[in-house]
Amino acid sequence: MEIAINEDFDGVFRFTNATEEDFKVLWNNVEYLYPAGTSCPMIISNESLENIQEIRKKFAYKLASREFYKSKEYIRMSKLGGGLPPTFDEKLLQPWIDQCLSPLPKAQAKVKDIPRASDKTFKGSKAISDKDNPNYVFKDDVPEEMGKMPDTETK
Repeated sequence: MEIAINEDFDGVFRFTNATEEDFKVLWNNVEYLYPAGTSCPMIISNESLENIQEIRKKFAYKLASREFYKSKEYIRMSKLGGGLPPTFDEKLLQPWIDQCLSPLPKAQAKVKDIPRASDKTFKGSKAISDKDNPNYVFKDDVPEEMGKMPDTETK
């Protein structure tokens, strides 16, 4: 992939949130918060410039989708559909996407690691092969008692 670079490019891709609302997005279990009305450098460890550019475009699409679903156009289209969710041409998102890729005042993104869910949380999520005995593999998994409310005592 070839990246177009102009004389203003300083080696860091930036994400612009031109909206009036902070934008939170997840990437590899890391939450990125882009403050409203700012351009933030996209520094994502272990990612190449090409990948960061692609991630930037994905973030722009997500922010554009969020803004579209809050727009008057979406409300108008919803009414025309008689309660059915409207389908739309993705070209409608392009103005918001373009804003995300254009510079505004510079700022810093807030990055926060999100704790990963424990494998024990997901009952029955173990991978087994055709040769495995499910009774043996799941012998230690105890299902919750059905019909019992956790906040009430039974006598």
